Amino acid sequence: MKIVITRFESTLIPDGVNTFIFELSAALVRKGHEVCVVSGWGLPPYRNQEEVRRLFDIDVVPEIHYLKRGQFGSRVEGVLYWLIYGNRFLREVEPDVVIMNGVVPCWSRGVRIVVSHGLRTSGSFTIVHRAYDFVMYRVVGSLVAVSQTLKQEIERELGITDITVIPVGLDTRRYSPLPKNQREQAILHVGTRSVKNLATTLRAFRILSKEIQEVKLYVTGSDAAQYRDLVENEVRDKVFFLGVIPKWRLRALYSRVLAISAPSFYEAFPYTILEAFASGTPVVGSNAIPEELLIDGYNGYRIQPPENYRALAERLLDLLLEDSKWRFMSSNARATALNYDIQKIAEAYLALVHRLQSYDERQHQKLRGQALFTGFFRRSGSNG
Repeated sequence: MKIVITRFESTLIPDGVNTFIFELSAALVRKGHEVCVVSGWGLPPYRNQEEVRRLFDIDVVPEIHYLKRGQFGSRVEGVLYWLIYGNRFLREVEPDVVIMNGVVPCWSRGVRIVVSHGLRTSGSFTIVHRAYDFVMYRVVGSLVAVSQTLKQEIERELGITDITVIPVGLDTRRYSPLPKNQREQAILHVGTRSVKNLATTLRAFRILSKEIQEVKLYVTGSDAAQYRDLVENEVRDKVFFLGVIPKWRLRALYSRVLAISAPSFYEAFPYTILEAFASGTPVVGSNAIPEELLIDGYNGYRIQPPENYRALAERLLDLLLEDSKWRFMSSNARATALNYDIQKIAEAYLALVHRLQSYDERQHQKLRGQALFTGFFRRSGSNG
């Protein structure tokens, strides 16, 4: 089959959504499909496929098409580019399947799938955004959520119930779990955006360092300078801000540490947890992480609320000191990751495609279109 995978903005930012795009692309290519990735915009340094291979640490790089060389000046400009150039490209390519990561205003023949990786957070989920998602999720294609938690959130916020759950995945062959005696007495926190809640990890680490003198904390992510002042003097030489590091180096780091600290305020289906598990590394995280991924007492621990740094420190200390518990959870973490191997995820998408191809798509779109504005104004009225 000819498959196009899209993202509204750039596919060249090393985040979880783009990791999924290239992991899925590689898996589909290995299965014999023709895959093209369409990026809203791109920058010159990553035009070379070898650069993309190194950036995302993948063994197969699909063809990549950029609608614009350079960033969109605004959201409106992006919509116009997709309406004009995105639809033109799809008409020329005539794909059998389009998998959209986030909604792009494009229509093509064949199967269209929209993958939601999470709703907007931090107060930006305005009535305009809600209306856009409400409409586009219904009319563009069949909706996929990456976790049961996200499915429930979409049902609650947008009133959409026709949702298929397919999680993200990764190539587990590229991750190598190490035994505890070959690892450092260290914790890893991935991400410095406010939603990742680094401040709580730093507070927990201060408690942890009093119990284990040699323990270290590694932090990856950009804009770490704002957090340096939160590091107390007595632990300053034990906290290492690594910045944004290449994927291959991060993969090695997952196998070097003993545990991951992830007290996030919001997650849909985080690659951080999946990559940690593929490395056999247990996680202590908040209840924002989907329950089907992080199972309390099995492959890590769950804490609530996310700001509970004392509970975070206690659980991390438990993993670092209790060898039998660590081995048990490390083994279970790896077993969990194998359930999300990208080949299995690719098969799930292909199964969905086959179901949709056998369905009368025109009748499906007709029925959804008839209910569109009625449902939206009914919900808007009830919220007023």
